[in-house]
Amino acid sequence: MDRVAPPHTMNVLSSHWRAIAAAAALVVMASNSTSTSALFVAYHTRWGLTAADIGLAFSVYVGTLIPVLLIFGGSAERFGRRPVVLAGMLFMAAGTLTLVIAHGLPQLIWARLLQGVGAALGIGAISATFTEAYQGKIAAGQALAVVTAIALSGGPVVTAVTYDLGGGPNLSYLPMLVLAVAILGLAPIFATRTARIGSTGPVEGVLPTSVVWRGLSFAMPIIFVGWAGNSLYLSLVPAYLSASLHASDPLIGAGAFLATQISGVFASIYFGNVQPERNGVVGPLVVVVGLILLVTATQQNLWTVIMIGTILVGAGSGIASGAAYVITARVGQGQRARTFARLLVAAYAGYGLPSLVIGIVATHFSFAAGFAAIVGLAAIAAMLPFLKNGQSATVSEHPTAAAGTAELPRMFAMCQHCDTA
Repeated sequence: MDRVAPPHTMNVLSSHWRAIAAAAALVVMASNSTSTSALFVAYHTRWGLTAADIGLAFSVYVGTLIPVLLIFGGSAERFGRRPVVLAGMLFMAAGTLTLVIAHGLPQLIWARLLQGVGAALGIGAISATFTEAYQGKIAAGQALAVVTAIALSGGPVVTAVTYDLGGGPNLSYLPMLVLAVAILGLAPIFATRTARIGSTGPVEGVLPTSVVWRGLSFAMPIIFVGWAGNSLYLSLVPAYLSASLHASDPLIGAGAFLATQISGVFASIYFGNVQPERNGVVGPLVVVVGLILLVTATQQNLWTVIMIGTILVGAGSGIASGAAYVITARVGQGQRARTFARLLVAAYAGYGLPSLVIGIVATHFSFAAGFAAIVGLAAIAAMLPFLKNGQSATVSEHPTAAAGTAELPRMFAMCQHCDTA
């Protein structure tokens, strides 16, 4: 079996500093990709964009992201992480620059497409680097969920504050553009190539394909629901609140999303050492309950219940995402960049498709009808991990591990602990 060593960066960088640098790169990349969310209400009032336009502008992001993930998801394992991450950073900066000069829906769509390419190329390899370098009290996957929550909330908050200070729909993106250019300096922390047997670095075994897909088939619906909950607060919840409650300030939408991410951070830390198989069942169900409360309370103008629903969506998303990351880090040993790229296909499908569906339904019927349809679909997806958890063993219980070969039991033992390495 081909055995691949985990990528290594320069020896002068400790694992601690590599984790911090990877986290910083992830925060800036994801913040740039979500920076448009706080200004969708402004686009509605200034540019006259409809709910369908907003849903399209938000979800078209996955129009390039998912194909690039599917085609180039393994590029970091073949060519090294540094050139792939650097290319992703450049595409992300180009997308944000387009937002600075945009003056209508076509430019907004082009910007989102460029950002989609950037995220597809960079975020998988960055996430893999973080999980390999992180050493802390909670599982690396749950720590990645915390970093992701901070990353997703940063962009909307920065652009909303800049907009309120007079930045308008264009100059509000300047702070994010500056950060996008600045993180190019972090590219050297990523490996230039993947070391194989014969190298001086530690060797990590690659698990059988059946085991990898078994883990991913459990993790994918989990992260789909988790990211769907987050994406709705990034895209259409601000416009939903604006239409239903006459809350037009961009800070209202940004604040609602920030609340989801704060609750997600606390939930990820609190449940950071719970078995991911258990978190993967509970997290998506909590997201669905939160969305139900959001839709119901908005119709009745019940702000307290809206806040409770918001907290539940954020907490459930954090728990679900963390569980998916932990499982992916375990089964992806030796090829984590490729495995994270596969997981992110499901994540970004949840990120983009629900917003597009709601936007279309809301244009012909109402926001409430659109959200109700998505809640139903999310409930179905949330049941998949529950059913699979009852039918499947965990990765460490895979029958191959008990087959008695000399190599595979050791590899599965490594798999159980690689999320904390």
